Amino acid sequence: MVYEKLFSLASIAMPFWFLLILLPTWRATRFLANIAIFPMYLAALYTVGIITAIAGSGFGFIQDFGSAEGVIRLLSKPGFALLVWLHLLCFDQMVGHYVYRDNMEHRYVPIPVQSILLFLILMFGPLGLLCYFVLRRIRKQSKLSL
Repeated sequence: MVYEKLFSLASIAMPFWFLLILLPTWRATRFLANIAIFPMYLAALYTVGIITAIAGSGFGFIQDFGSAEGVIRLLSKPGFALLVWLHLLCFDQMVGHYVYRDNMEHRYVPIPVQSILLFLILMFGPLGLLCYFVLRRIRKQSKLSL
């Protein structure tokens, strides 16, 4: 029950993705990104969830991280799966903030490309981050060779 409530509370961060992607230059978007309220909010929700999990069953679940079967066993538990999902939402939001802030400061890629990359981060996390790093590296090297 606690995990479902945390999942519901996490949905409030979704509109911020729309701001980052669709209205990246809007003053409110920049303000919210600069204070990083949504990654902190999701981190706080995750913290409540992980403390609840530890209080309920101790640290025994950590031993399951060492094998594929153990991870599958953990993810087959609905409460733990929701907690992992919250973990992913939090880290994707943090990565999205990083890319947004880094690119808004340095303009490695044009804003429309930034929006596409942020969408990739929202949907596929590491793939979007990898694309950003590759494009940023190319842009930095092209500036050096000028």
